[in-house]
Amino acid sequence: MPTPPISNDLLLETLAAFERNNRNYTFTGRELGINESSVRRRIHTAHMRGLHLSDGGREAMAATRLNGVEIAGGYRHVYDGDGKKVETVRWNAPKAEMTVESLLERAASVFSDLPKAPAIPSPKHTNADLLTLYPLFDVHAGLHAWGAETGGHDYDLKLFTSDVNMAVGNVMALSPDSEEAVLLIGGDFFHGDDNTNQTPKSRHPLDVDGRHFKVLDTGIEVVAATIERLATKHKRVTVRVLRGNHDEHSHMVLTLALAQRYRAHDRITIDKDPRDIFMHQWGRCLIAAHHGDKQKPERLAMVLAEICPFWSASPHRVVFTGHRHHQQTNEFPGIVWEQFRAFCPPDAYGAQFAPRRAMHAITFHKASGIATRAQDPIQRAA
Repeated sequence: MPTPPISNDLLLETLAAFERNNRNYTFTGRELGINESSVRRRIHTAHMRGLHLSDGGREAMAATRLNGVEIAGGYRHVYDGDGKKVETVRWNAPKAEMTVESLLERAASVFSDLPKAPAIPSPKHTNADLLTLYPLFDVHAGLHAWGAETGGHDYDLKLFTSDVNMAVGNVMALSPDSEEAVLLIGGDFFHGDDNTNQTPKSRHPLDVDGRHFKVLDTGIEVVAATIERLATKHKRVTVRVLRGNHDEHSHMVLTLALAQRYRAHDRITIDKDPRDIFMHQWGRCLIAAHHGDKQKPERLAMVLAEICPFWSASPHRVVFTGHRHHQQTNEFPGIVWEQFRAFCPPDAYGAQFAPRRAMHAITFHKASGIATRAQDPIQRAA
């Protein structure tokens, strides 16, 4: 006896549960009492029937004789008057692009209630020759990791918050009272870029703790608290947020939110340069950075030599990257390259690569380059 078709009501219930569980097949199955493969079959059937579409989308299905998957792009079957298929043609639906307007609207929804920064007492004694760089690479706020599975630390939004507070405090305590601080967020600060919980380019599935709005809101609060903490130790704080391959759009939301919060602050500067490369001059030092995903380090060194306006005036040159989650360094003609470990612990996918974590604080002297450095391995108290 053939299996009866699944009712639309049951498919709609599955779609609703899928959204409630952040589009996670495993958690959806647990809620509904079915296995993951059954969830996937139901979602596929619902999409074939167009149950995920608007009324207009379903009308378009009927008019074009496309199913709910084909209507979004795929193959269209052409039939003759007797209902016989005579041709199959490729159907390419236009992809929705994120416009500047939609990005700004999304950003405004996050920081509309973000208050201006409070007055922060300026430190009385700092060393005018020193700058301390606080690099935060590959934080992956929102990543959800289970240590029993990964062999590393558990990780969620609460643990991310406490880890940043702990690590920043530890490296600050080990660093001199420099006049200037640079908080460099080196890409992949956010684990996901939207509610699909997939990487923007490869569409690799991600384990994410909470809806994207919650992750953005928490991340902005943590960075703001870090900036204001640094401002109690250093007279000037510069903040730069770089793009990562996980947060190609979300990193801009963070930049715009911080710029709004510190728009009237005379000691805190939010660098809104849209380029992927960070370049900062401190006396005879060039401090540069890139996320590390689109340029090999030797190529990045060549690009900097070409575009940096103060290359010749800065004989002490270093460029920092992340992305690969493990520590590495090399020296190329004219510049030293250093790749940082990730701040976050590994997730299930990354457990095979690099379980060690770290945060650094690197202090530069105007005349002689790197003077001191501090490192925190982000070891939580037992």
